[in-house]
Amino acid sequence: MGSNQDVIILNQPDEETKQNIAYALWQKEYDEKSIPKHILDKINSEKNSNTSIGSRIKHHYQDLLRNPLSLLPSYGGRYGTLISHSDSLSAHQVYARSIMQGLDSVKGYLPIPYEPNINLPKFDVPQWKNQVGWHFFVGNYMTSEGKHYGVEMMFWQYAILPPGTAAELGLTEIENQVIELHLAISDEAAGVHYRAIPTIVAGTTGLVEFTGSPFCYKMGKNSITALSNTSTFPIRLQAWGLDKGATNPAEIEIDIYLDNIKGYFMQGDDGCSPSVDGVGTLYYSASNLQLSQKHESSITINGNRIGLQKGKAWYDHQWGTGFMPSGSPQHAVMRASQNLSAPAPGGWDWFMVQFKSNIELTFAALHSKANQQFYGQTGPTPPVNMQANVSGKFIDEQGKAANVAGTMTVTEWVKSEISPDNDVYWVTNTWYPNKYEFTFDSPAPESIRKFTLTPIVRTGQTGFFATGLQYSEGGAIAKDANGNEIGRGFAEATAYASNPKNVIAIAGLPESDQSLELLRPTPVSIGLYLISLIYLIFNYGEFKKIMAQARGL
Repeated sequence: MGSNQDVIILNQPDEETKQNIAYALWQKEYDEKSIPKHILDKINSEKNSNTSIGSRIKHHYQDLLRNPLSLLPSYGGRYGTLISHSDSLSAHQVYARSIMQGLDSVKGYLPIPYEPNINLPKFDVPQWKNQVGWHFFVGNYMTSEGKHYGVEMMFWQYAILPPGTAAELGLTEIENQVIELHLAISDEAAGVHYRAIPTIVAGTTGLVEFTGSPFCYKMGKNSITALSNTSTFPIRLQAWGLDKGATNPAEIEIDIYLDNIKGYFMQGDDGCSPSVDGVGTLYYSASNLQLSQKHESSITINGNRIGLQKGKAWYDHQWGTGFMPSGSPQHAVMRASQNLSAPAPGGWDWFMVQFKSNIELTFAALHSKANQQFYGQTGPTPPVNMQANVSGKFIDEQGKAANVAGTMTVTEWVKSEISPDNDVYWVTNTWYPNKYEFTFDSPAPESIRKFTLTPIVRTGQTGFFATGLQYSEGGAIAKDANGNEIGRGFAEATAYASNPKNVIAIAGLPESDQSLELLRPTPVSIGLYLISLIYLIFNYGEFKKIMAQARGL
C-alpha cells in the first residue's frame, strides 16, 4: 500500500495544472475529495505526469531532428534548446511551446485536402488528427428589460503530437489533445468586459470527452451538447470561468440554448480557407443562431443570474494543419518557393455582423507588411487611421452565401491595460482597434454597403490564449451613416501585442536571448535561398500544377 501511495504522490500534477483542473470543474481551488475516483486516477496517473509529458515531447523534438524535411532551414539549435529544458513539463508548458516549433511542425498531422467534401452535421465533430481546431460561439443577447450582453464561448483544441507518434507512445486521440476554454461576457450598460482566465487541460486528465450521438463535447463541467440524436442543433452551451482582473473581478457562467435558423454555409472555396499542398484550414459557419424559445437561457455574473429573452449568435468550426504554428507544404518545390519570400506578419481582424434585416456579413483582413507600423504599438498616443482590404461572405435571407469584398478603416484605438490574471498573463499596454468604418461592393445590398462597427464596451475587450498571446474579442454595434443601429456583431483582433517574455515564462523556459530566439522564424541562409531558387526553376512545372490545384487563396 505504501508503494502505491508513493506513486500517487510522485505523479500528482503541479500546482498550476491543479488550478486549471479546478477551473475546468467549476472550482476556485483544487479539491481532490470532490473529484470522481475514475477521473482522479487519470489525473494522478503516470501518463499524465509532468515527467511523461516532457519525455513524450522530447521524443517528438528528437524525431524532427533525426528526420528533417528537405529545403527547410536547419532547426538543430531550436530543438536543441527545447530538448535541454524538457525533462519535466506540464501540458500547459508544452502547449505554449507549440508556437516555437519550426515549419516542420506539420510533419505527421493529417494534411488539408483539396476536396474536403464537408458533410454536415457529421463534420461538427472535433478533428483530432489535424494540428489545431476550434468550436466557436459568439452572440449578442438582450434581457426583458432591454439590457444587452455580448457572450463568447470557444473550445480550442491542439494535438500535441502527430497522431502516429501519439499512438506509438500509447496515447488515444483524445489523450493527445490539450483543450482550452475561452469565455467572456460584455456588459454594455455597465461598460465592463468580463474575461475568464483561459482554462487549459490535457486529454490525459480524463476531463476531455466527446460522443457523437448525440453530439456532446465536454471539458470538465463545460460542455457543448446537442439536444437531438441526429443533429448538432438545437444546442446547449454551458461554461464557467473566473476573471481575477484587479478592476472588476468576477465569476461568470453561461447556460444558453440555441436554434440554427439558416443552417450552415461554407467559408473560403467550398470550405477550403485555404488549402495549399496540405497546409491550411477547413472552415464553415452557421450565421443565424437564435435563442431557443423552448428553454430558458441565462448568464450569471458574481452569482447574479440574468435571464436572456432574445438574441442571435454565430457558430464557426474551423480546423487546420500548418496554420498555427505556420507549417511547410508537402512538396519540396513548394518549400523552395516558400524560402524565396519573407513571411507576412501573422494575425488578422475578423468580424461578423447580423443585421436587423435578417442578412449577415462575415469578413476578415489579414495583417500585412504595409500595415506593420500599426502592430505592437505601446506608446502614449494612439496610432493614426489604419486602412486594409477585407473579404468574406454575404449571407442572404435564405442562407445562401456569396463572396464579398470591401475596405476597412480603423478610426479609433484603445489601449489594453487589463488581464484576467496578471500573475500568468501580463498586461501588454498595446493599442487595439476600437472603431471601424466599412465600405462594401455588390453583392452586399445598398443598405449595408457603408456602416461603422463599435465595440459595446469601449474600454477594451482583450483576453489571452493559454500560450500567452493576446487578442481582442467582443460584441459590437453596427450603425449606418446617420447613426442608426442596423445590427449587432462581433469584432476580433489578433497579433497586435508582442509579449515574448510572457510566452517564454509560460513555456517554462529561462529568460535568455536563446529562449527569445525561439519566437522568431529561423532565417533562410543565402545558400538555402540560392538552392531553393535553382530547385524552383528546374521544377517550375510541378509548382504550377500544385498552385493550379490550390483553393481558397
